[in-house]
Amino acid sequence: MLLRFGVVPVVVFSSKEAAKEVLKTHDLDTCTRPKLVANGLFSRNFKDIGFTQYGEDWREMKKLVGLELFSPKKHKSFRYIREEEGDLLVKKISNSAQTQTLIDLRKASFSFTAGTIFRLAFGQNFHQCDFMDMDRLEELVLEAETNGCILALTDFLPTGLGWLVDRISGCGFGGSECGNNHNDLQKVEYLNMVIKETFRLHPPSPLLLPRETMSDIEIQGYHIPKNALIRINTYTIGRDLKCWSNPERFLNTSINYKGQDYKLLPFGAGRRSCPGMNLGITILELGLLNILYFFDWSFPNGMTIEDIDMEENGALNKTLELIPTLPSALSDGSSGWR
Repeated sequence: MLLRFGVVPVVVFSSKEAAKEVLKTHDLDTCTRPKLVANGLFSRNFKDIGFTQYGEDWREMKKLVGLELFSPKKHKSFRYIREEEGDLLVKKISNSAQTQTLIDLRKASFSFTAGTIFRLAFGQNFHQCDFMDMDRLEELVLEAETNGCILALTDFLPTGLGWLVDRISGCGFGGSECGNNHNDLQKVEYLNMVIKETFRLHPPSPLLLPRETMSDIEIQGYHIPKNALIRINTYTIGRDLKCWSNPERFLNTSINYKGQDYKLLPFGAGRRSCPGMNLGITILELGLLNILYFFDWSFPNGMTIEDIDMEENGALNKTLELIPTLPSALSDGSSGWR
């Protein structure tokens, strides 16, 4: 699809074949970001790694976060932080379980995610900062996502909780088969497939962040001039029946969301893929594992699964309130609740 925003040509690609050409074959030719006024203001003159133009500054930023935050060694060393925040999440929800009161899963998951990232990035306990207002921070993040299309933190959040509940409900997640730490993430095959399916149908962003061509190129037989904007439509690719005809698409397959399969691109691919992908996925999986292992979930009186708002609205500002209960195996102390 060719659009024109004023004098700027904008090309939208909606097939996995075109996405592969852009993100792999012509990755180097299309890996810079457009220098838009709004993005410059929002990212403090393009100091954000997501909006920085390709060049020495971007390479230094990527090298820095790769070494200090997202390297395998750092990922392993920060494990205790993720597990401590997971324990805190369980304790908070258990208070509601004991009194059978509603809990807003969106706020609970945001607290878990923000607390983890705050400790990783700044070495400070998010929950013990007197100057930090949780509700105000959440409002600012939601405003940033809505107005500036910032997806860095969105990629770390358990997006689509309503969709996940819809797909998990009634499918017998076996609490007795696993615990709540990193070693158990490989044991929950069905949960991993549900996450992939949610990313397929409801990617964090329907369009990847824009790329700008640095030279004239040809994609799918079409001439794309220098300085054109390119958008990859992950939403349409994820629903393309030519790519997803098998109903058991994630069973016994190597399909993943790490940028090698161009029909599933929640984190992008190539040089400008999300550098925090592994951290984000681990936080997502560990958060869901804690929520599902330690608690059974029920709807408030009069509410059914059909009442959950599944509409796409481009932001994480929807409430999902459910009632947690402790499974009998855990409430009688027969299983390892830390």
